[in-house]
Amino acid sequence: MPLERPEDAYIILVEDDPNSYLVLEELLKHAGFKNVYHRSNGTKVVPLIEALPRVDLILLDIGLPGQDGFKVIGQIRDHPKAASAHIAAITANIMYETRLRAKDAGFDSFISKPIRPDKVCNQIRDMLNGTAFWW
Repeated sequence: MPLERPEDAYIILVEDDPNSYLVLEELLKHAGFKNVYHRSNGTKVVPLIEALPRVDLILLDIGLPGQDGFKVIGQIRDHPKAASAHIAAITANIMYETRLRAKDAGFDSFISKPIRPDKVCNQIRDMLNGTAFWW
């Protein structure tokens, strides 16, 4: 269900690269998003989900060390607070097979790195309104 005010969405960034995370966080906050949270690995996502009142969007790096995004998405989808959240795979691996695997794993969107500063905030708003991205 689309949010009345996308800026009030609860967004979780799961990204191990500090540069990628810091750029994305700064872009989102500058665009007016108020509830942006970060975790550097998949094992810390579920406790954060439990602590938040709700989860609207998760941007999940599929190339995380240890427990990669393909493993983490199952745990996220099993959590009642995140079951209906829009989950976007983020990766520099843009091969067709990776996109298929992401779709099969249950991701709602696929965003390639490097993140495009001129597009990402509009993509976030669109994802919060139910639009899927697969490029």
